[in-house]
Amino acid sequence: MGLWLRRVSGLRAARERLGRLQRRDRVGPTLSDNLKKYAGPLYAFYYGGQFILLGIQLPFFAGWLALNGFDASEIGLITGAALIARLLFGPLVAFWADHQTDERRALRAVTFLFALGAGGLLIAPTKILIGASAALVIWTFGLLVPLTDTAVLRADRNGWLHYGQTRAAGSFFFLSTNIIGGAILTATGVAAAAPAMACAASFAFLMTFLLPAGAGGRGGAKPVSWREAPKLLANPVFLIVLFSAGLTQGGHAVYYAFSFLRWEQLGYSTLVIGCLWATGVIAEIFLLTRARGLAKRLGPAKLLALGGAAAALRWTVIALEPPLPLLFIVQTLHAGTFACAYLGAIEFLDRAAPLRLVNTGMTLMSTTGVGAVTGLATVAAGFVWNGAGPAPAYLMMAGMGACAFLAAILLMRVWDGGRLFD
Repeated sequence: MGLWLRRVSGLRAARERLGRLQRRDRVGPTLSDNLKKYAGPLYAFYYGGQFILLGIQLPFFAGWLALNGFDASEIGLITGAALIARLLFGPLVAFWADHQTDERRALRAVTFLFALGAGGLLIAPTKILIGASAALVIWTFGLLVPLTDTAVLRADRNGWLHYGQTRAAGSFFFLSTNIIGGAILTATGVAAAAPAMACAASFAFLMTFLLPAGAGGRGGAKPVSWREAPKLLANPVFLIVLFSAGLTQGGHAVYYAFSFLRWEQLGYSTLVIGCLWATGVIAEIFLLTRARGLAKRLGPAKLLALGGAAAALRWTVIALEPPLPLLFIVQTLHAGTFACAYLGAIEFLDRAAPLRLVNTGMTLMSTTGVGAVTGLATVAAGFVWNGAGPAPAYLMMAGMGACAFLAAILLMRVWDGGRLFD
């Protein structure tokens, strides 16, 4: 009887402990749940620091450099040198980042250099040092984007956030900067561009200390080895995607480097130029917020084909210098020339590359494809612009878009939709 009572008492005690545990679970979320809740906003603000700088640099930085004595060919050389540096050093940075146990370490190191370059614009005493600081900013931004994208993609897979929405936040910050920055620079002059860039880069660096640990972890996947990395560049299907995405994204070279200079010559105010850029970004955001469904329905090859076709059309029309209302309409093609090409490349890597090679693949895409092509195109466009004018430079970009479209059609024929290798 005593034994039976002790067993009943023990069972009651166990039930009470189980009830307390269940009630504790119902009281509120765990620490992990709380961290997950804030991962998306924190990474969105980190993107924000990067893209606020980009929102000033792309439309207005050429004007700031011109104010400091740089001509079109020199601006092209600065941009080209920075993008070619991505080709030389980007894969090494990606390889190092892939071997970090904490993804935030690589982000923090590169963001520090990003802020250092932006700060250097304010204090550089000579033209050469100004050019070096500008190249450092452009180079490190090109490294930050694939590293951040990889961390956010992994966080999406790990259930911490939604990739498309978080990445679209960066575009929203870029859009806001185009409009608000255009209005401010209209009032203050383009000389204020460099201080604003320095503030944005410093904010991005501070955000690296707030990013949650573990969100972008590899999930047990082994880091890539030196012997595995060249497999991507040796794969013909990967090279086709590299060629297509690189030509479409590289086709923005004239737009990024010289559109401000030309539109200012045509009499458009800084505010109008900012609104033109903002129109393209609105279209980009619209597409990015629908990234998952669009990528699933169309797939990488069709997205890349749309990007190439949009580039051929967009740059041909802009070369003809259409009236302002039509120019605003043409700017919506940025959804194709940027977002479709970008999503096509990202979706291809997600489907075709082994998980351990995604970071390396994204950086190779950003450096050897987008970086090298954009760098060479910017240098060439600077000389074409000075020698023959804006129209031939833009038509060169349109030809790149047509070639990208043909490469995407070839991809549809040669890729079966599966992994390139295990």
